Amino acid sequence: MNLAEQSDEELLLLCQQGSCAAFALLYDRYWLNLIKKSLHKLDNQSDAEEVVQTLFINLWRRRNNINLRGTFQAYVYSALRYEILSFIDSYVKQSVHLSLDNVLPMQQPIDDSEMGRMELHELELEIRDIVDGLPDKCRLIFKMSREDGLSAKQIAQELDISHRTVETQISKAVRVIKTALQKFNVLFFL
Repeated sequence: MNLAEQSDEELLLLCQQGSCAAFALLYDRYWLNLIKKSLHKLDNQSDAEEVVQTLFINLWRRRNNINLRGTFQAYVYSALRYEILSFIDSYVKQSVHLSLDNVLPMQQPIDDSEMGRMELHELELEIRDIVDGLPDKCRLIFKMSREDGLSAKQIAQELDISHRTVETQISKAVRVIKTALQKFNVLFFL
């Protein structure tokens, strides 16, 4: 039987036997739809591509440990959801500790001059204002994550809410901060 005629599940079995061609075919079948789905959640093409690339790298690395309970399609979309959440969590952890190392102006670097220090101070004040302006629940969860260093699971347990709610609120906070800071022409390194 031609490799292209194999089902996803049959291709996965071939991947587990070391077939790069079967893996490449699975990649070709899913990469575009996975990028579209990631793009819908992340609103950034390069971030979406990075998440999908990481997903496929992890699939290849874990191929021998994958034990499907349903279809490969369901598995890969579920894995994508976790990769997106992991990416967002990583972004939030980096962006919470906004400092000179995390933020660079797009047009000219901040230097040690008085003007640079004033601009940095203004940016820090703006970030505090943005965080303080978040809805109560969102602000609390975001501060617990960033200032207290708690994981989403720890926050969920402490507040007696779902893990998904915590992740949603952190994602919302990051989106609000990122959007508000665009007027400062800053670029966050992810």
